[in-house]
Amino acid sequence: MKFAHSPLFEPVLWEGSGFKILDETLVPERIEYIPVSEISQALEAVREMRTRAFGQVLTFLYSGALVAQHYDGKEAEPLREKIEEMTRQFCDARPTFDFEGLGSVFSGGLSALPAGAKAGDWIATRAREFAAQIVKARQARAKRAAAIMPRAARVLTHCNVSGELVAVAQYCREMGKEISVIATETRPYLQGTRLTAWEISNAGVPVSLIPDCAVAEVMAKGEVNAVIVGSDRCAQNGDIINKVGTYPLALMAKEYGVPFYALVQDPGPLMRGGDVTIEERPVSELLTFQGQPLISDGEDQLVGRYPAFDVTPSSLVTRLIGFDDLFTPETFRERYLKSPLAADKHTKEPGEKYLLVYGLPKKDDYSFLMHALKAEQAGRILVPEMRPELWGARVVARELLLRHLPITLISDNMMGTLFAHGQIQKLYLFYSGLAESGASGICGSLLAVRLARAHGIPIELLESESGKDSSIDSDVSTFLGQKVIPPGVAVYRLEKEVIPWALLKA
Repeated sequence: MKFAHSPLFEPVLWEGSGFKILDETLVPERIEYIPVSEISQALEAVREMRTRAFGQVLTFLYSGALVAQHYDGKEAEPLREKIEEMTRQFCDARPTFDFEGLGSVFSGGLSALPAGAKAGDWIATRAREFAAQIVKARQARAKRAAAIMPRAARVLTHCNVSGELVAVAQYCREMGKEISVIATETRPYLQGTRLTAWEISNAGVPVSLIPDCAVAEVMAKGEVNAVIVGSDRCAQNGDIINKVGTYPLALMAKEYGVPFYALVQDPGPLMRGGDVTIEERPVSELLTFQGQPLISDGEDQLVGRYPAFDVTPSSLVTRLIGFDDLFTPETFRERYLKSPLAADKHTKEPGEKYLLVYGLPKKDDYSFLMHALKAEQAGRILVPEMRPELWGARVVARELLLRHLPITLISDNMMGTLFAHGQIQKLYLFYSGLAESGASGICGSLLAVRLARAHGIPIELLESESGKDSSIDSDVSTFLGQKVIPPGVAVYRLEKEVIPWALLKA
């Protein structure tokens, strides 16, 4: 069966004496490619996230091929030095991604240089051949993933896996399986909306969008029977490093008994996920959207954080789907972990201490929060955006800034990693109603409570503001009033979330 690939499946293409990069920041409105004839152009595309995930792999390999084909020398060592310098530049651009490990393609190729061969030609050819092998291996990995999907798969995914989920869906159909997808919108770049939902819909697969904070709710309703994500890196012990928001997704899958699958690669020398450097992106990428500020008053005083990745421990992973095999975390360790894990020496003192506010406080409660900061010995109030209406960014943050309280704004998918790092002291949950079944709140309330409970963080319930300011967004079809949903994509119908009393006891 011949498949029609998404353009994201092979987002970087070698052409003639150079290559071109699909500008993913323009998708789905436009399909445009960035021509690359110099390494600086490739680095800029990576740094500005115009290409990401598998696109970074191809960009790096083809950049090495470009360096090699411009090399006229006969000796291998000067070329090795040029490629090592290029590798350092890529590592500086995106420090979490394993460009150094990819560099072994070049170092190994130079070590195997045949006598009399021109080093530049040899390496350029090896790099392009290796890129082609990975494209083929991704096809096999997608088929392996499809084989373990349920007969009627209801898949939840996060961010974007560079066209591979389309291939999984196509293989599912070939195997006689039904498949539908729920995609998180994936703030702050909205890769889930702009890339995943778009390409899945174009492939004729039913797809609906949810805010990042709704992952607990859709699983609690039984809407999901499999989770599939990618991994920008994985470790020998089975930990995965992926787009921020992956960890809470895995944690919720464990809570609700949903299998969690990760598409992985060779881990290289990385022994555990905690050993990797997590990239902090410029906060301006969080605080603005297509040039428009999240809040119009006091944005110059607004502090935010944007950790681009989080670490999901192997204990939350059901299967790791590799290029050549399917693994449990145990069999993955047997395959790759060559020596016992020593005690983790990377344990650090937690950074800033936060009080997490979720929901809409009453006017009088803002002064209470100021006193709570002192009582809990915390430094700042942590405010998620609270999609889809953006109550956190547009209302709560504004009210706190008016009172000169120290706040930090995050996107909803960043709550999990700050809980995991021990930086959240307490959750203040503002509920909108109480019933025999539990407390109800806005979208994301259940996730916030589940995260607090999983990390042993105390929760204080407070009644929320009854009258809400009018919001320019009512669902994930818009962001700051701008339409973002691609044609053919459904909006998952959100309801007021109920937190069972069992989760609120103690």
